[in-house]
Formats: sequence, structure tokens, C-alpha cells
Amino acid sequence: MKFKLNKEQLEYALDLAMRRHDAKHSSFRNNTTEKFRNENKSKMSDKFKVDFQYMAHFLGVIGELGYSLVTGEDVDEEIYAVRDGGQDFDGVEVKTITYMGAGEPELKIPVGEYERRIPPNSYVLVRFDLNRNEVDVLGQITRSNFDEKKKKKQYGRNKPLNYIVPLSSMERL
Repeated sequence: MKFKLNKEQLEYALDLAMRRHDAKHSSFRNNTTEKFRNENKSKMSDKFKVDFQYMAHFLGVIGELGYSLVTGEDVDEEIYAVRDGGQDFDGVEVKTITYMGAGEPELKIPVGEYERRIPPNSYVLVRFDLNRNEVDVLGQITRSNFDEKKKKKQYGRNKPLNYIVPLSSMERL
């Protein structure tokens, strides 16, 4: 389900993302910023004229906003000093991608995150099209189905190891 985000929605997402990021202690707030840097996050930073350090949170809020538009549930605006419990909505973890290539979209959960967080009931995969300011809520999968279908994949040297499930193995939204 696709939604074109308007200026107010984008400003809301960016403001919440910046507040979430800035609430973290400076000793660890940017620990993984470089590790997860990619071309699309750099383009987002340039397009919205905001420092790159905010892009991971911005992308996350964009995905949460997309899910909110589908379900009518409110985005959690609580600000955490360290991190949230791993669930963006009651029992649901939203993961947002920017990949627009020819290959199949994949839900990816870093292995470390998967092992240390309280498991959600389900994961939702959302894609943000930066060129169109469009959010597309692609699919969902229960944690138990994710566990059955997940494979390990590393997207590049020095990148984190992930568990992935392709969109074709998920329930379409």
C-alpha cells in the first residue's frame, strides 16, 4: 500500500528522528552511523539538508509513519535515552528499506539485534522511495515464520551479518 508523503509528514518524521537521535548519549549516539552508511542515506541527507547522522532514525520514522497510515495506529513519539524495546507498535517491529533495484526486496534483521532484543510478534517491511517521497508498506511476517524462512546474508565486506527473508515469503499488505 503506497502513500505519497506531504511536506508536513516529512517534517514531522524528520523532527521526531532528530529528537530520538539527539536523546542518545554522545558517547554512543553515532557508533553505528558509518557502519550502516549507504548511498541512499547520503542522498536523503542532501535532499533534506540535514546531517547524515539523523538518517537512520529518519528512515525508521518514515517506515513507522507508513505503517501508521495503513493501520490507523499512532506513531510512538516516546523518546528513549538508549533504545526502544525493539517494537515500534504493539508486537510489531517495522523495518524500512530504500532499495529500488530490480532484485526482490528483503526484510533484514542484523543478527546482533535479533539475538539481543525481545522478539516482536511480527515484522513489517516498508520501502521509502526518496525520489517520490512515497512510502510503500510491502508485507509482514510473523516471528515464527521469519524463524523458519530466514537465511544469513552479509551485504558487503565490513557490513553486519543479517538474517533475511525475501518479500515473496511474506504476507502482502
